[in-house]
Amino acid sequence: MSGAVILAGGGGTPDEVPQLILRLAGGAHARVVILAHTQEAVGRGARRSAEFFAENGAQNVLTPDTQDPEELAGLLREARAVWIPGGDQNRFMERLGGSEAFLKAIREVATRGGVVGGTSAGASLMGARMPTGNHSPDGDLKPNASPTAPALGLIPNAIVDQHFLKRQRLPRLLCAVLENPALIGIGVDEDAWALVQGKRLTVHRAQAAIIRARAKTQQRNGLLGNRDVQIQLLLPNEQAEL
Repeated sequence: MSGAVILAGGGGTPDEVPQLILRLAGGAHARVVILAHTQEAVGRGARRSAEFFAENGAQNVLTPDTQDPEELAGLLREARAVWIPGGDQNRFMERLGGSEAFLKAIREVATRGGVVGGTSAGASLMGARMPTGNHSPDGDLKPNASPTAPALGLIPNAIVDQHFLKRQRLPRLLCAVLENPALIGIGVDEDAWALVQGKRLTVHRAQAAIIRARAKTQQRNGLLGNRDVQIQLLLPNEQAEL
């Protein structure tokens, strides 16, 4: 990947995020496509995000209301940036995730040097897999206590979670990593955002966590265990290799 992926943890998205996206995408006239398919009312959600980008200098923002993934793939082939607002990541994948043409087109925005980013549910879509939003209310670390589903694969070796500390999602992401030990867990807190370029992640404004299961996950008596789990809690401006 020669481009960039931006993960915003939810809460208010700071102005520096769309401003950075425009700089990385080539300037104010770069085509930005808003995909608000995380939201029930796609067009209304897209227009809100477009207004936010316009307030920060964007002059070429598209807000497609269509749910036809082939049509969206055509728009993405000319895009320099894509932004996915919050809502429901499952809704997004149910609507668009079955189209290989769409998945290929959104990944190619980044591989050709563009930017793909999202906040909250939009951030969770960036990994290879994503939390579905469900987790055992007791915070169990048991098989199937934190189900995941295929995501967009912009960061192909990761599972991304959001509102991470504010909503106490450490058990959810830890369980997901234990069940998918080949993937790295990235937990971005509210008001934080992270920039991923290549294999390097840089944290901004608040905290983000990186979780790695370095040994094989074991199952015994309906419980998950791992003898070598690493958790890094990164502060603003700190970096990690993914």
